[in-house]
Amino acid sequence: MQGSECDRMSKKTDALDAELAEIGVSTDFPETLSTAALQGQTFSIDRVRLVSTENGERYIGQITLDGNREEAWLSGSKLHRQVAALEAHGLPVTVLLTKGDGQFDPYLLQRVV
Repeated sequence: MQGSECDRMSKKTDALDAELAEIGVSTDFPETLSTAALQGQTFSIDRVRLVSTENGERYIGQITLDGNREEAWLSGSKLHRQVAALEAHGLPVTVLLTKGDGQFDPYLLQRVV
C-alpha cells in the first residue's frame, strides 16, 4: 500500500472505532415496549425477528404505533404462533392486540382491515 492509500484506510478505521465507541456509551436508545404496553392498541407490524432468551425463543417486532416506529416484544403462548402465521403470510399488517380479563388469559392479535 502506498502512503495516501494507507492514510485513507487508517482514517476510515479511526472513524469506525470512534463511531463504535460513541454507540457504546450512548444512552439515547429507545426501550423495547412490553407486550402488555400494547394491550388494546392498534398498530402495524412491519417486521419481526426471532431472538433467543432465557425463556426460549421470542419475537421482537418493528412496529408503527401512532405514527412512530417502535420496537416491541410480541410474546405470549398464543401470540407467538399468531406472529409466526402473520410473518408467513407477509408483513406489514395492521393488528389490534387484545387480552381477556383473567390474569392468565392469552394475548391475541386481530387483523384490522
